[in-house]
Amino acid sequence: MVFRKLFILSSFLILLFGFEPRALSYNFLYINPTTGAPIGWEPGTTIHYYVDPGSLGRLTNEQARTLIRAAMDIWENASPYADVPHFQYEGLLPEDVDGTNYSSYVSRFSCNASDLSSCSSQAQRDLKTVIIFDEQGIILSDELCRIGSCRAWGGGGVFDNQHMLQGILVLSPDSATAIVGTAVHELGHMLGLAHPYLNQQLFINQNPGETENALLPVMEFATSHVYGGSLQTLTTPNPDDIAGISVLYPSIEHPTASIRGKIFKSDGTPMTHVNVIARNIDDPLCEAYSFLSGRICEFAPTAEFCTEPADYNPEYMISGLPPGSYSLEVEEIADTALARVIAPSLTNPFMDGDAEFWNEGDVANEANTTMTTISLVAGEIRDHIDITLNRNTVTDDRVKYIPFTAFTPGPGARCPIAASADYPSMIGEQTQTQPPPQGTSQNLEAGSCSLIKAVSP
Repeated sequence: MVFRKLFILSSFLILLFGFEPRALSYNFLYINPTTGAPIGWEPGTTIHYYVDPGSLGRLTNEQARTLIRAAMDIWENASPYADVPHFQYEGLLPEDVDGTNYSSYVSRFSCNASDLSSCSSQAQRDLKTVIIFDEQGIILSDELCRIGSCRAWGGGGVFDNQHMLQGILVLSPDSATAIVGTAVHELGHMLGLAHPYLNQQLFINQNPGETENALLPVMEFATSHVYGGSLQTLTTPNPDDIAGISVLYPSIEHPTASIRGKIFKSDGTPMTHVNVIARNIDDPLCEAYSFLSGRICEFAPTAEFCTEPADYNPEYMISGLPPGSYSLEVEEIADTALARVIAPSLTNPFMDGDAEFWNEGDVANEANTTMTTISLVAGEIRDHIDITLNRNTVTDDRVKYIPFTAFTPGPGARCPIAASADYPSMIGEQTQTQPPPQGTSQNLEAGSCSLIKAVSP
């Protein structure tokens, strides 16, 4: 059976306006193939979860559960723009889960809720959300992470075309802070979020600084980055993460705004596979929101990677934006290890033109720094924000990205540099610096792994 992975649409837009654009993005794991709406847990749902009774490395079961609860609290209190489901601990599983019995609890592929008997694991058949401690890494290497090495996995186990019904989280041993950061990332997948693609220039930098590190979303593919000789773990959702979660679980009291449009080459033909970024002009590096335009993927048990769309889709749509004034830019997809992991099948990941800002009446052959501010109020949908690139072909002298130096950093209040809590002390340990895992690079490490699956057409 072929699974189709379709990304981004705001369900309230479809309900209110009947608008079903084909613009897609990495923001969401599951998309309803009929309506295009992202799939999350039903609003107001309590997610009842069960925990592996074993230990997690040097951590006792109680210590590990404390850290996981801290990660859950981070999502539940992420933003007034989102009403995130509540997590409720229901107790321990009846046995220690390891390489001999994990198939009763963990399955690599989701199953459709219309026929639970077809689910491969007992936990899925019981609609039981589970958190598993993979002490030896056997579950991750044997079952979940066949694309590459990883130290965690998270996502939905059972869903229908409207809601997620069951989740899975598998963790391997690590430091206290790294476990929280990884759990936040994987719980984000369990809630329905996928990997964003924001501030990618930081991945090109082989040694990002501490302040730069804070500008990366916690849902970025790598949850940990090295600077100053130690591993810094991201534990706090940044504005891009919050935008995604607020689209899945919108707050009625705090509505958000959207920008949508199309990207064209200079001759008017569609340009797809470009990164589109909206930046709040008051804090453009921190309060930034990304969208990979025109993305369609196929997913099958024997084909784990994205494929090119049948036709080139120039559309984009950035939702979940807080009220404010924004610049909008397009840039090339970075030719880095990150790009090859997220979009390995892109035959032409380069943009046929220069990176540029949007401006009113945008046309070809104009200065790429010409910019018009877009002011949004709560609930507004700004349409027809179209960008026409300056060229039709890829050239060696092209401008790939708007440099960070073009922006004046804001106060950074929504992008904290330090972890929000001393997690080792929370579980009774002394604060320790965790060295980078062996074999990981400075700018991208295998902090987590999530095979992004989707609903069946």
